[in-house]
Amino acid sequence: MEDSSTCDSNFEKLSGRKYLIGPITFMHLFGFSIFSATATLYYPYNVGKSLFSNSSTENGKSSVCSSNLNASETEHSKIIQSEVAMFLMYLAVCEGIPCILSNLLLGSISDRVGRKKMLIIPTIGLLFAEVLMIIFMYFEFKLYYLLIPLILHGFSGEAFANIQFALSYTSDITGNNKKRTVAMGFMEIFIGMGLLVGGVVAGYVIRDGGYLWSMITAFPITLSNIILICLLPETRKRKIKEPWHCMNVLRSLHKSLQFYYSKNYSGMRLKYNICISICVIGFMTIIGRNQTEVLYIISPPFCLSTVNVGWFHAIRGVMQHGISMILIRVFVICLRAETIAVLGAVSGTISFIAEGLTSSTVVLFLTPVIGLGMSLGIVMMRSIMSRETPNESQGALFGGMAAVQTACTFFGSLIFSALYRNTVYYFQGTVFLLMAAMFSISLVLSLSLTFIPKLRRIEYDLEVKENKTELNEKF
Repeated sequence: MEDSSTCDSNFEKLSGRKYLIGPITFMHLFGFSIFSATATLYYPYNVGKSLFSNSSTENGKSSVCSSNLNASETEHSKIIQSEVAMFLMYLAVCEGIPCILSNLLLGSISDRVGRKKMLIIPTIGLLFAEVLMIIFMYFEFKLYYLLIPLILHGFSGEAFANIQFALSYTSDITGNNKKRTVAMGFMEIFIGMGLLVGGVVAGYVIRDGGYLWSMITAFPITLSNIILICLLPETRKRKIKEPWHCMNVLRSLHKSLQFYYSKNYSGMRLKYNICISICVIGFMTIIGRNQTEVLYIISPPFCLSTVNVGWFHAIRGVMQHGISMILIRVFVICLRAETIAVLGAVSGTISFIAEGLTSSTVVLFLTPVIGLGMSLGIVMMRSIMSRETPNESQGALFGGMAAVQTACTFFGSLIFSALYRNTVYYFQGTVFLLMAAMFSISLVLSLSLTFIPKLRRIEYDLEVKENKTELNEKF
């Protein structure tokens, strides 16, 4: 057994290098964002070049809207959109399954071996994926060959693994109070800014150098992050190193999901399940829509260039991961976390309705502003659940949440891609109206946390819960 108090006192003596967790998270998401944005924009380019060899598209222009064919540009774009949507469906299944399993196992393992060591895994996975993508793009492989590096990337846990280890690390270095809520908000800023800058950089590099050079740019950024990880101090210290057995794998699965069904959490299970349900909706709509949304905005009537796609996501990042996260510091002074989540659900619902119904580029760019608080629900639920969880189970909690996040992201991508493919010839905005309906459910759940007396308790007697758990283990 790990002595938590000893671990905490030892860690307090460490230098300020513990704050490198922020830059590490930023750098990983920066490199990942360039990699992901380049790959997503490359898919329609690859399909267009394969299906319509006579068509030509300049770097930085929409691969869906530009064509030299005699057929109408609209029909041409519909065919490309349909084919790419089908590929995204296969991608969601092939990449999603290994990614879900990896995140489910890695989180609780980090409670045992330490956060620092686990941060290396998604970094190495991203490096391998970038190298293979560079090779495949250079030799102009057909679209479905690109599944190979993406599946390998999935086995490393993708960016979801980096995020869960970063959040677990943050929980280790903060107290079980409002400071943790604020710290989670700041970590969301690092996450959001990494995604923001990466998307903008990818757009400009594609325009000036092409898709290949954009992918090459991501490699040294990811590689440099290994140096930062080596400088990061470890938070989980062990006096006794127990041998690793196959049963530990099953225990890891149990620990990551126990919060939602175990008798040890009988007094809190309903709250845990409502919180994770709100997160499920947020993960599916906020993250799972990304690739479908890119396909939507580079197609008629918007036809955004790669640079404008980058700036669209930059505005969204500034609003949802920058300004709204900074405002958390103000919100927590006068509002409870549950109330903040309600505001976020209202913002997200209105934003998705506007995005689905508009045909104006100006209104399209305003939708991220309308959806300013869209990510607040996820952040608040993470904070609530973290504050209700014993310190030695933080890795298991965030590991389970990362697995849920991964599953919901890929499932959302699968559902939204399938719906988009089947409605692209009729009304492209249908998929966003579905997201608005889902967010309205999140609003109802957030309200239940706010007004149901049993769920309004925000303090959790960790000492009593730990003693109860120890007694159950003994008998």
